[in-house]
Amino acid sequence: FQNGYGTDTVALSSTLFNNGYACGSCFQIKCYQSSACHRNVAFTTVTATNLCPPNWSKPSDNGGWCNPPRVHFDMAKPAFMKIAEWKAGIVPVMYRR
Repeated sequence: FQNGYGTDTVALSSTLFNNGYACGSCFQIKCYQSSACHRNVAFTTVTATNLCPPNWSKPSDNGGWCNPPRVHFDMAKPAFMKIAEWKAGIVPVMYRR
């Protein structure tokens, strides 16, 4: 934990993960157009450390958040709480690599 990425990590949907080529990449993420967004936070930077696997038993708009072709960041709780209220669960974001 102290020598690694800490809690500013994210699992990427397979669309972003790109067969592992994006592992170790950094992304700036900002909560966007949600009442749950923290207004005083411009963005947070996270490191991609894992794959968020597809859930083919769920539709992509209701539980299958990591299903292709969706772009999804499954953020560690401490990283998510930097940009939005935890109770929101899922929020729209803007991002850049």
